Amino acid sequence: MIKAVRHGDQFRIFFYFPYRFYLHMTSRSGIYRKGALLILLLAAAILIAGCTTPSGSATGTPTPAVPAAATHAPAATTTMQPTEHPNTTEIAAIAASFAGRIDGNALKAATLEGPNSTPYATVLSQLKGIQANDSRLAYVYTVQQQNGTVRFVVDAAYGTPEGSDFLEPYPDAAKELLVPVTAPISAGPYTDPWGTFVSGYAPVYTTTGEVAGILGVDIRV
Repeated sequence: MIKAVRHGDQFRIFFYFPYRFYLHMTSRSGIYRKGALLILLLAAAILIAGCTTPSGSATGTPTPAVPAAATHAPAATTTMQPTEHPNTTEIAAIAASFAGRIDGNALKAATLEGPNSTPYATVLSQLKGIQANDSRLAYVYTVQQQNGTVRFVVDAAYGTPEGSDFLEPYPDAAKELLVPVTAPISAGPYTDPWGTFVSGYAPVYTTTGEVAGILGVDIRV
């Protein structure tokens, strides 16, 4: 705070800062008057500057930058195609799945009664349905294992040039068929008169749990 007090031809200028002091000048001298005025203006400027200067550095809370929305390209869509050459686990699982659709009682009866019987027609229809259900399957058939000999029983291609006959021997069967099949297995690649294949085999059971025959599914390689 600044205060000027005049007493006659004298000026007393008081400055109020953290402490008070004053400047005593006489008005008889024009120089002094001008000097006093200059000091007043300078003091006022200092005082105003001191009042407008922040008492401390303002610490503002920085505003976090908002990241621009990320643009993601759409994920590529992969279309899964049927496996052309399934691995051994897959081909065995395919055979096991389809074996459960075969009427084991009808297969047992067809083995005894032959291709002109109703049981044979029943199993033949089931085999054709299995083949139509999976376009990878080149051949679907049932075989009989007897003392190391493999014979065809019902073949989905029966009655066609590529089909096998009832109880026709299968000397070129995969080596895996030369031992009794008691669980789903795979074979191949191997080559027989019909081509080169990977195959799956699984037992077909009757309602009493008896093995009525073996289902075979071939995929050409």
